[in-house]
Amino acid sequence: MSSDTRRASIFLDKGGTGKTTSAAHIGAGLNELGHNVLLLDLAGKQGDLADALGIYEDIQEDIANEDDFPNIATTMGNRWSDVAEMVGAEDAVERLVYETNSGVDLIPAHPDLDGLDADLGNIDDVDDRYNRLRLFLDDYVDSLGRWDVVLLDMPGLANNITYNGLWAAQNVVTPVSMGSFELKQARSLEDDLQKVRSSYGQDVRIRMMIANLYDRRTNLHSDIREQFEDEFASLMAPEYIVDSQQIRTVTDDGRTLFDIPNDELLSTAKDARDAFLANAEELSNRLQSDSQ
Repeated sequence: MSSDTRRASIFLDKGGTGKTTSAAHIGAGLNELGHNVLLLDLAGKQGDLADALGIYEDIQEDIANEDDFPNIATTMGNRWSDVAEMVGAEDAVERLVYETNSGVDLIPAHPDLDGLDADLGNIDDVDDRYNRLRLFLDDYVDSLGRWDVVLLDMPGLANNITYNGLWAAQNVVTPVSMGSFELKQARSLEDDLQKVRSSYGQDVRIRMMIANLYDRRTNLHSDIREQFEDEFASLMAPEYIVDSQQIRTVTDDGRTLFDIPNDELLSTAKDARDAFLANAEELSNRLQSDSQ
């Protein structure tokens, strides 16, 4: 991939593994390490990532006031080049981006994503169908020189939007919860990406797998984590993310653990924050080495 930014998609073909929470916290961790980070929410119209970063109401107000064009779906539609030409490329991108209190920037999800999957499916040329987001990032986002890392929060299923995200990022970060079904899903993802590489010539690979929602009190989670580490070896993140109620509490409040004073964090939340930071640093290193 020829790109000035390092990119990764947060993806597993399953819901409930903590993809959105991971996107928010890895992004915030990278920001803590001094990187300028842009998050893209492709995960559907719900706007969960905007909610986790505390700007959901602002976005919904813009949608209600019809001040929501262009949006993330526009970047993969037929009208993007016209919009960019009409208002200028830089201004067109700026209209998409929201600042957050966590220091990262966000291009949020939008209701138009619902119809986009079908629209993309009507495009016969596979290269055109799946390359639209990559061309947007290559030609418009990179040219601004504003962000070091772009993270994509992906749908929890494989569709045309998902393939646009995988093509654009090439690198996949996979949060997995500790269960035998999730282990099978991780194996299946590896097989699916191998098919993508062989059938489409796209070098899409898992770059990091994160043991998430980890309960240190159970032998079952320890046993499953050992199986993940045996099978996926160097792909595993250096730290697991301990299951902490405080993570859910702060994200429900529109913040990340990095936004909370240290003396207000419970011990499990401190451990989770430190693990997110360590994993963010390792991800940055892996993406940097892959780009060289």
